[in-house]
Amino acid sequence: MDPRQFIPFPELMSCKSILCVQPHPDDNEVGAGAAIAKLAQAGCDITYLTVTDGSMGTMDPDVSKESLIRTRKAETLAAADYLGVNRLLFLDLPDGGPYDERELCRRIVTAVREVRPEFIMAPDPFLPYEAHPDHRKTGMAAAEACLFSQFPHFTNHGEDTPARNVWAVKGMAFYNTARPDTYVDIDETLEQKLHALTLHQSQFPESEMQFMRQYLTMKAAEYGPKSGHTYAEAFKVLPPLLLHVNVDIV
Repeated sequence: MDPRQFIPFPELMSCKSILCVQPHPDDNEVGAGAAIAKLAQAGCDITYLTVTDGSMGTMDPDVSKESLIRTRKAETLAAADYLGVNRLLFLDLPDGGPYDERELCRRIVTAVREVRPEFIMAPDPFLPYEAHPDHRKTGMAAAEACLFSQFPHFTNHGEDTPARNVWAVKGMAFYNTARPDTYVDIDETLEQKLHALTLHQSQFPESEMQFMRQYLTMKAAEYGPKSGHTYAEAFKVLPPLLLHVNVDIV
């Protein structure tokens, strides 16, 4: 059964506001940088929410966590500014944990009710073989927030009164997904995505950037024909209604 036959699916690239939730300070660019650039050019109001401080993102034992945190936040600001992002929020949770998924969901709900986006974007927590807990927890907590942000009795700990600023999100868009259903034409913005990644120099020095450029370009070319273009990014897009008790969206 195809749920699209009887449930309206929101159009990702028609949205006017989006909250892009990333586990680390480069994941939005890796997974969706070209689509984000295209949304920005179309006038979409874009907010980045970065969950962790990125403090585990080095192989060099001589780089201190404090220094790396500062560097990665500066890189996030530079890349987001280049792509046209309007607002950045940082939760500064420890890279690699520990932190609780349920509490993370509550903090994302708080951001959703403040930003009031039409869409939430995040990495797909159902990606097979995903070993990084930050990606699994962030994707799942973002999906939970997409579902729960509309319920007034979903509140932060210690709050006894119903929330008055509830917000109903129209759609969830997962990137880094193994089961995409939406392909975004990025013929005009692929190079912007790749340049934004070079601004994360702590993560992508020149030698590694060569690999990333080649791999991401190949994947974009693989997805391109599905959108009728040369290059595309792939997403799993779902309305909140299908984020609960549904067996037909795989």
